[in-house]
Amino acid sequence: MRVNWGALGITIGLILVAASILAMGLMAVRRISRLEREIPIMKTGIQRNIIAQEYAFSKADSERRAIAIEDLKEGYALADKFMGK
Repeated sequence: MRVNWGALGITIGLILVAASILAMGLMAVRRISRLEREIPIMKTGIQRNIIAQEYAFSKADSERRAIAIEDLKEGYALADKFMGK
């Protein structure tokens, strides 16, 4: 029996390509589901930073001085109280 090595090589190559596409699809699904779980956590952290920095900037600006660490600490305390932590 004679084997057509070209067709066999192409067939094996296509099977490997299909397997790699399937594996990449599964990896993408896992990464997307992990990101969906992490997005609310990141969103909360960003909101907390925005509130704290806005408070620090407003307080320092109203007193016509540079922002101090104490302003940021007060801002984070306000953000935690505001966000219910």
